[in-house]
Amino acid sequence: MKKVLVLGGGRIGSAIAHNLSSDHKVTLADLSVSHLNHLSGCLELEAVNACDNNELALAVADMDCVIGALPSKLGFDRLKQLIELKKNVVDISFFSEDALALNDLAKENDVTALVDFGLAPGISNLFAGHFVDQFDQVDDFTCMVGGVPVERIKPFEYKAPFAPLDVIEEYTRPARMMRNGIEVVFPAMSEIESVYFKGIGHMEAFNTDGLRSLLQTVDIPNMSEKTIRYNGHAQLIQQLIDGGFFLPQHIDNTAKVLLDQWQFDHNEADLTVMQIAASGVKNGKKTSEAYQLIDHYDDKQNISSMARTTGYTCAAGVRLLLNSNLPTGVLPPELIGKNNDWFGRIISELASQDIQINKV
Repeated sequence: MKKVLVLGGGRIGSAIAHNLSSDHKVTLADLSVSHLNHLSGCLELEAVNACDNNELALAVADMDCVIGALPSKLGFDRLKQLIELKKNVVDISFFSEDALALNDLAKENDVTALVDFGLAPGISNLFAGHFVDQFDQVDDFTCMVGGVPVERIKPFEYKAPFAPLDVIEEYTRPARMMRNGIEVVFPAMSEIESVYFKGIGHMEAFNTDGLRSLLQTVDIPNMSEKTIRYNGHAQLIQQLIDGGFFLPQHIDNTAKVLLDQWQFDHNEADLTVMQIAASGVKNGKKTSEAYQLIDHYDDKQNISSMARTTGYTCAAGVRLLLNSNLPTGVLPPELIGKNNDWFGRIISELASQDIQINKV
């Protein structure tokens, strides 16, 4: 059994650790592990200050792979440190920095680092790479994705599976898109459109900065990424933005207020939705394909849908890294998706966890 360390004991980090514990020796590390005692029967718990280089080095010393499930503000710096410690990494920290800037460092240290290996970025990128592999030419690629609570409570009809500050950054960071082969920037939460999911109904999707590495790694002239919420959510958040609540001098207080309102109750049900679409030329003919994911809270194991779809994708990436001859360097998911065998293994593992991605 390979030895794996998960840095970050939040909902998603815990789901990753629990999933991998079935076939690996897993240690789950956080600043404090008292809130993780319910997991102690299936894996080891360790209190680690991941920001302390000495503590981190000791914690990862005999590990075959390290998983970064840390807050976004820590992600890039800790990924760099792990690479310098010569540890293979799978990371889901949604940091703003460019992970590909560490590619040469990873190669110099003989390290493979799978980055953004979650839901979106993650599954979405896998499909982008797969489309590039399977199509003669991809002209358009779109991903729309979101996680919401099942119970719709006013005014937000939303709760956050991760830190409110990370969500606020998603709502305020300018959104980079590709239009006619040129990178353009739109305001976050712009270009609202409607998307339909069977059994759920119409929801709204708006621009967010989720393309990330796809802007550099695939030759698709038109690409966009949008976040999905219940109808009306974007207008409400825009009013907070216009009112100055997300300005630097106010954002910490705003986050504290939203933390109370956006906190999931214990065992509260959530759902995750995603639509991925591409058009172009395949086998010499113009074609288009679209896929949808609709995933629900696991009430048997009390694992949120967002933790399942993000965490189990990460776990599949860990298994791929440990059991395949992947190249060294920083590898975003689309580079994995370009390999049909690797893509199929990830999608099959997700299907085995009842995470279904169906063609529509």
